[in-house]
Amino acid sequence: MIIYQVFQLKITTLESGWKKHLKHFRTVRRKLSGYQDPKIFCLSCSDSRVSVHEIFDLNAPGSIFEAKNIGGLFSDEARAALVYALNHLHPEYIMLLHHTHCGGYMSLETEVESEIRNHMHEYGGGKAKTKVTDYLISNKLNLQKEKTHQLIVEEGLRMQMQSVDDFLTVHYPQTQEKIKNGEVSLLPLIYDIVSGKVFRVPEKLEGSENMVREEF
Repeated sequence: MIIYQVFQLKITTLESGWKKHLKHFRTVRRKLSGYQDPKIFCLSCSDSRVSVHEIFDLNAPGSIFEAKNIGGLFSDEARAALVYALNHLHPEYIMLLHHTHCGGYMSLETEVESEIRNHMHEYGGGKAKTKVTDYLISNKLNLQKEKTHQLIVEEGLRMQMQSVDDFLTVHYPQTQEKIKNGEVSLLPLIYDIVSGKVFRVPEKLEGSENMVREEF
């Protein structure tokens, strides 16, 4: 009986939110029912704390075409989403958004479900960790665990950006040309879970241990 009541409470909350949505966006929904025209494609992490709409205060419905997965990696599914966006939506911004304190990257150092571990290794997370670890050892750098984790997340993002760049070069050279001309913006960004700040990922690992970052 208690479980049923809790379940009903949750359903009531969702129903209330949906009715509010229906009332508030009735006119907009009619417009969006025929087509979508988002200016932003965003690949980000599944983490519940990472909401692109909230981070960038994008309240307009239909403003973002999103792909989300553990770690925000350029997986087969994310690639399919980007292909759809490029072929049908022609976004002006292609955003890859990683974040600090990412459980996906943390899983590289802990015992986790094989599905998560395999996903992270298959799409570059493991290589990012190895590169950062080797860099710190070879330069005799002893950073705090949190800072080391941030470097791994950032290196992971650089690898995802390289994967996207390679993919565009082969399959969408016209998009690459638009990026070079400034018609399309390719944005590799990090969201700081603690401070709420967004900063651009450093261009390379070397020297980034100073933790000086350019805010977006």
